[in-house]
Amino acid sequence: MKFSAAVLLFINLFTLQAAPAADPETLIFTNVNIVDTRSGNLERNMTVVIKNGQIDGIAKVGLIQESRKIRVVNANGKFLIPGLWDMHVHSAGGSAPAWDEKIIYPLYIANGVTGVRDMGGDPALLEKRREHIERGQVLGPHMVLGGPFLAGGKSDSQTIAVNNPAEGRQAVVTLKNRGVDFIKILSNITRPTYMAIAEEARKLKIRFVGHVPDTVSVEEASAAGQRSIEHLTGILLACSSREAELRQQRLDALAKKDFKSYSENEMQAVSTYNSVKAHHLFVELTDNNTWQVPTLVWDSADAHIGDPVPPDELQWDPAKLLSATTPEEMAAKKELVSRYIELAGAMHHADVPFMAGSDGPDPFVVPGFSLHEELELLVQAGFSNAEALQTATFSPALFLAKLDHYGVIEKGREADMVLLDGNPLEEIGNTQKIVAVIVRGKYYPRGELDKILSGIEEAAAKE
Repeated sequence: MKFSAAVLLFINLFTLQAAPAADPETLIFTNVNIVDTRSGNLERNMTVVIKNGQIDGIAKVGLIQESRKIRVVNANGKFLIPGLWDMHVHSAGGSAPAWDEKIIYPLYIANGVTGVRDMGGDPALLEKRREHIERGQVLGPHMVLGGPFLAGGKSDSQTIAVNNPAEGRQAVVTLKNRGVDFIKILSNITRPTYMAIAEEARKLKIRFVGHVPDTVSVEEASAAGQRSIEHLTGILLACSSREAELRQQRLDALAKKDFKSYSENEMQAVSTYNSVKAHHLFVELTDNNTWQVPTLVWDSADAHIGDPVPPDELQWDPAKLLSATTPEEMAAKKELVSRYIELAGAMHHADVPFMAGSDGPDPFVVPGFSLHEELELLVQAGFSNAEALQTATFSPALFLAKLDHYGVIEKGREADMVLLDGNPLEEIGNTQKIVAVIVRGKYYPRGELDKILSGIEEAAAKE
């Protein structure tokens, strides 16, 4: 069966099976343990009242009578966390089946990801998809959108070309007027253009995030007001005792399109890492409140190209497209990934702020699933379980200035939560033991989530 027919089948499955029953006016969880993502503590044996899509009240367990308009769920001592946020996704990156809105967005919900920061793409398509979700036509997360990337070269549906300062300033004005939530820049921007974008963004009070171009140092980007750095771009270079020399080599390699030398340059930065230089950099990033979204799972996935995709994730991925590389290249990538993990830990211990992001979808970075893997990698880097959980709950809400809506389980917040069968403060892998998801006040128990996944699996298998 062609994939178009499979999508129709999945839509039918979604419509008939995955939609929750008509919600009662009030949903109440009793005997639930609330994970406080502000403090990292646990509030035991609590009652949580959800009404009209918001948390209406929280109290110690008491007797509650059921009525026709009240649905009571006895959590039996399970654990309630805020809905997770993936702060680096590309949810409309192409026409491949993996990006179908009725596949990618339900995958997030089925994995407890109730919010995403989409890092760029066709603004009309992204806005349309967000509208579909908000209208209830598609099951999906809350979306924060950045619109098209700013990059050197030529414009297309996903990119605004900025090849000089004037184009950079105009792009910021255009995106500000369009109402995007933030602006994302890519690496291939000239230094004068980058500085013009930063200045215009400050002037218009709109955040800019993204890569740090090779023509700009991390210190300069932080001082210029770049609010988040993705993939730890430029960090290893900034920590090198040979930074100036390696930067010039990197620029020369780019000019010659010598991508092998460019990649090797990063390993040279690893071998010349200077802890004193790194310390000064980390202090500056902390003082400037420059957030990091390391996407370790994406780097780790890149280092495992050619390895089998885990069976429990392969079934959700319609693309199944794997690239090949040499054993030597894979070994080098794996070594680099281990250094990125160490780097993230060192930065975290210096109080540099972090958020979790996956950079999915990708053959090895499956939407929803991959965020949980990112949390495990952060723990591997040295984050405590509570700190790792904060990077996908409290910290995104703080970064987005939306703590009055998301990130914590407190009265008046949006009713976006995940009920777990294990305590994530004891083991971060327990975020994957999902019993139920609540998004916009709608309750999706495990059975409904499994139906969603079954529909996606069937659509992927028939592609």
